[in-house]
Amino acid sequence: MSDAANEKTYALFANPANRRLVAELEKAGARVFQFPPIAVEKVALDEKSVENLRHLADFDWLIFPDVLVVDYFLEALEENEIDLFEMDFLGVCAFGEAVSDRLRFAAVHADIIPASVEIDVVFAAVLEYIGEGKLKDLKFLFPKEDFNKNPLTKKIQAVGAKVLELPIYKVKIEKNLEITKLKTLLEVGAIDEFIFTAPDDFVALKQYFETEKLIDIFKETKVSAADAVNFQTAREHKLETVGLFHPGKLGRV
Repeated sequence: MSDAANEKTYALFANPANRRLVAELEKAGARVFQFPPIAVEKVALDEKSVENLRHLADFDWLIFPDVLVVDYFLEALEENEIDLFEMDFLGVCAFGEAVSDRLRFAAVHADIIPASVEIDVVFAAVLEYIGEGKLKDLKFLFPKEDFNKNPLTKKIQAVGAKVLELPIYKVKIEKNLEITKLKTLLEVGAIDEFIFTAPDDFVALKQYFETEKLIDIFKETKVSAADAVNFQTAREHKLETVGLFHPGKLGRV
């Protein structure tokens, strides 16, 4: 793995906001691979789901596992003319600082912000904040991606609480040779450095690699973050060797 810019291989997501960064890297002589972004769309909520949104006061807690859930949940409230103040009386758990920041932008306060997005860590944070003996019969609304059940649901239900999962968005990933190639390059350590430029990147990679943990995916690759938010999000995903990326130096600072 080389430290010289003109000998390094970088990877990031092919988002319009990254065009300048890609141009600077290529100008310095680096090779840049760009992962195609995932295609995301909202789930059309049925009448029962909309009624649950209209009766948020029936719940005690809301759980937000990623930034896309926040965006689509708030959009659903707006589309159904449900005021944000309905959330003021509920406890809110946000999976990390990036999710909390997205909520804060909408003037929603997160009560629980675990130090990691690992399910065991999130569950421990919930137990510590609420108290295991006080969880029984509490009602949690869990907006999430339209896929398998989140393992946190079973853990909360096991201590006597009620959890309603609400699929709020879905992901479409086209299986193509380019994605397969990029995944292989990461897995074999052929990419010197991966740069996270948006919290959505973490959601996308989890979709691409499904059951694999990011810490295992990047065991042979240097990880950098474009800013403090992505730096913190990487740390929450156990990427503890992450550094801040500085385009002017083409490396860590």
